Amino acid sequence: MGALTQVLRWAADAHDTPEDQDFDDRVLLDLIVQHALSGRLARRLPTGPQWLRDRLGGPVAAMHADTLALAEAHIRAVDRIVTALGEQQPPPVVVKGIATGLLTGQKHLLRCGDIDLVCADGGPLIETLTRLGYERTRAPFLHELGEFTRAGVEIDVHAYLPVPGYGAVRHADLTPPERGTWYQPRRAPSMHPIRHGQLVDGGTVTVGRVSVPDPCLLTIVLCAHAFLNFTNMWSLSHRAKPYVKLAELADLHALVQHEAFDTQRFLALVAELDAGDAVSWAGWASTVLLRRNPLPVPAGTGPFPRCLWWDFWARLPVDEEALLLPDWFDLATVKPLLGSRIELDTGRPAPPWTVEVRRDGDEVTITVGLPESTDAATERGRVDFGAIGTEWVLADGQLTAVGGHDTCDLLSGRRVRLRYPVPHAGGEMLVGVAEQDASGALLSAVLLPATCRSADPVGVR
Repeated sequence: MGALTQVLRWAADAHDTPEDQDFDDRVLLDLIVQHALSGRLARRLPTGPQWLRDRLGGPVAAMHADTLALAEAHIRAVDRIVTALGEQQPPPVVVKGIATGLLTGQKHLLRCGDIDLVCADGGPLIETLTRLGYERTRAPFLHELGEFTRAGVEIDVHAYLPVPGYGAVRHADLTPPERGTWYQPRRAPSMHPIRHGQLVDGGTVTVGRVSVPDPCLLTIVLCAHAFLNFTNMWSLSHRAKPYVKLAELADLHALVQHEAFDTQRFLALVAELDAGDAVSWAGWASTVLLRRNPLPVPAGTGPFPRCLWWDFWARLPVDEEALLLPDWFDLATVKPLLGSRIELDTGRPAPPWTVEVRRDGDEVTITVGLPESTDAATERGRVDFGAIGTEWVLADGQLTAVGGHDTCDLLSGRRVRLRYPVPHAGGEMLVGVAEQDASGALLSAVLLPATCRSADPVGVR
């Protein structure tokens, strides 16, 4: 156990007392923010080691004070939104963030990022947010109806919350051949929605005008969110955040101990919401990282497949330390487990895409050559270096892209060119291309591990 993660685990109520070791206090404080542990650590420090109080006492107290102030701002914001919404629809339900602290009444459990609201109807809520001066800062995506920001307060509006599961993903499909293309059967994961009506059916707990789910549902929400972050290895956000946020796991312990937590209701909800994979994974993660499983279900035993891209899955080793650090994945470790090429077996042959990788001085250039014509409604691609990545979309002759690239251009001959700075890019990468029909369903997809260590071009097909 590393020095930094030892303190983090202790802050999240693991029993192992951290030893006085050499580490950068600033790095640890950043990790405390990323794991949302300032309140828990501030509460535990008075009974902890003297050396830890001396080094972190002041900064952690200040961080927790800032969290409490932000929590109050979040409560005021939601109160104002619910008041302005009036009788247009039932109040939205707050999940994650401040929810556990409000439900338990324990201030040290308050944590704040953005405000996640699940609504009965997005239209009136979005109209209300606009009327109150919130500006849209992110477009709708899947279950998210958009992000809205005002005076530093971010509101994420959700039509529902997804509960991910492995669904049709099978371990037998996740062993690549020794050589040649790995034709991976298309196995769709499950994604059961928790809608507003289900969140309020169990009886929400209201603090002022802020509604949060009952402890059974909130436990499942946190398990589902943490499980999604773990399995989703290709998240484009690539923010400075770990795969597993310890505050979410620690919240499970507090919620299960809540006087209103009903084990039988919880087990019934796990079955109803198809949450078995998420809950068993959360039990495993709690056991591995915090040394105990608080949930009334057996902890999973793994291995736990992880999504590389779109519908590509792989069985990869898990490093406990890496789960808690914001380093994302190490492609030098992942790449040897994938073979030379992965193609999604959709029944449609992959078009003749080409990929050229070139390093020139302080820049890496990836050029994706697309076929002369296609009947697909949309072509899209991904480039991932583990720490930064890009997703681009080509539709109706227009190219759009989001991610960590310097430039992304559509060249003549239907070629997409992306450029990255070498210090951030590195030599190992994954390059993916896919076709979609008008409904967004994948028609074909290919994932190519590639390497570029010199100024010479590397061609991949």
